[in-house]
Amino acid sequence: MIDESSSPVRTFPEDDLRLLLMREVLRCTRYQDFLTLCLVRPRYAGPPVAALQDAVAREIAEMLRSTDIVGVIGDDVAVLLVHTPGTDGALIGDRIRDRIEATTFSLITPSQVTLSIGLSCFPTDATADGALLAHAQAQLQAAPRAGS
Repeated sequence: MIDESSSPVRTFPEDDLRLLLMREVLRCTRYQDFLTLCLVRPRYAGPPVAALQDAVAREIAEMLRSTDIVGVIGDDVAVLLVHTPGTDGALIGDRIRDRIEATTFSLITPSQVTLSIGLSCFPTDATADGALLAHAQAQLQAAPRAGS
């Protein structure tokens, strides 16, 4: 079981994350690089627990490279996987799912969390920050129906 309050990693609030997404898209446009946006929605039985989103975000941030960016957008955890094409982003999304679903969170009972994940890749899926986010959100909305 992890203590959700002891993690030293940094996660970003929504306004900061949206700014960082915009900057990363501009960087990718200039340098013709890849960027994968991964939206993660924790699901669990029981009443909503606001602190769980932050605990999931910190757990994800701990497993990624220091250059990747983790924060929140609405009810979702957003992960910017820099220099990462969509195929690699999908593999990382699977690793995120495996790790979070294997983690015990003391904030909720029962402590089991499952994830829905939506991915979007620059430039394959979109070439603007708003379109990239909209594509990932559409993938996330389709995820419960598709079982992912």
